[in-house]
Amino acid sequence: MSNGVNLQETLSGIDANGISATSASDIEAGRLAILKAMPQTESALLRWAFEHSSDGMLITDAKGVIRMVNDAFVRMFGFSREEIVGQRTGFLRSQYSTQDFYESMWRSLRDRGEWKGEIINRTKHGSEKTCFLTITSIVSEAGERLGFLGVEIDLTERKRLESQIIQGEKLSAIGESVATLVHEIRNPLNGIAMNIYMLESSAESEAHWTEEERESIRLISREARRLEGLVKNVLTYARNVDLRYERVLLSKFLEELEELLLFQAEQRDVTLKVEIDHDKLTGRFDPDQMKQVMLNLVQNAIEAAEQSDQRLVNVSASAREDSSWRTISSSGKVLLLEVANSGPPITEEVRSRLFKPFFTTKSKGLGLGLATSAKIVRQHHGIVDVQPALAPPYSTVFTVALPA
Repeated sequence: MSNGVNLQETLSGIDANGISATSASDIEAGRLAILKAMPQTESALLRWAFEHSSDGMLITDAKGVIRMVNDAFVRMFGFSREEIVGQRTGFLRSQYSTQDFYESMWRSLRDRGEWKGEIINRTKHGSEKTCFLTITSIVSEAGERLGFLGVEIDLTERKRLESQIIQGEKLSAIGESVATLVHEIRNPLNGIAMNIYMLESSAESEAHWTEEERESIRLISREARRLEGLVKNVLTYARNVDLRYERVLLSKFLEELEELLLFQAEQRDVTLKVEIDHDKLTGRFDPDQMKQVMLNLVQNAIEAAEQSDQRLVNVSASAREDSSWRTISSSGKVLLLEVANSGPPITEEVRSRLFKPFFTTKSKGLGLGLATSAKIVRQHHGIVDVQPALAPPYSTVFTVALPA
């Protein structure tokens, strides 16, 4: 605030039950300091609240022409005040907002003086934001409608996190069914493997087998082993692992990860960098399971980076705090593990399917590596996501967010 009053320090004398931990005179002094810091007139106070709101706010005239916006609105959609003021709100319209949608909105404003609901708006850079929008009529004392007040709350991150949680629950249910099925497959497969072994032994020791028959037995044996490997991978994905949480020092965790992957990176002429916020950063997770996740992500990143001129992979760990993370952490505090690579960009279609089981862009493999990684992260009550990198030389970044 303008006079430098620290509200946190002022209110620190009140405990969780609202009971003062300091004297009544101290509390009264703090109350007076807060009142002094805030605007004194009603109109100035309303203007101050409008400008300092963390939600996007705008005021229009009765015809819907924008007259005022606050800083949060500018940050939310990327347009400057000069680009916004004087326009109707239609410049935010996305492909999902139909004419019927807007007609229904204006009908509610005319009839009831308000409208509230979810809306998808377009930013200056073409991306789309899901918002909860409340529009309220501004009416004079004489009952004349002067304009409208709009308040937009950005739900984009929350929607994305909720979608991942729902998808995880669906895959978990599928995983239980798959585990039962795989167990049923393994029993006859074990019998097949035993009989193949007996045939191989007979073919090697007895002369009546022809070379063609021996080659057929070897082919059956190879395919049976491949099938056994596939079944094992499916079972690994479908099985729920009992997590053993520990307080893990990230510097040591990433150092061990780097040691395991450095040789692979050097073989492919890829530069592997590891960064961390600070040496004492810690996280609470199962180190063995999260190591499996990070090995998978970094190995994929190395393979992707090999296809670029820069050949770079960056692994980082940091702590973050933001209200958008409250879907996975009530405090909004999370640990972020990020893996960026300089390989070819991932298309939107591929990106939307990367963590689904049995999807792969490689010529070999069952497509369960990333799906298994995502499942492990979900068991930690976290999320894993992939997005285009914000700045070159990196093109893609995988992010694991865990409750801090």
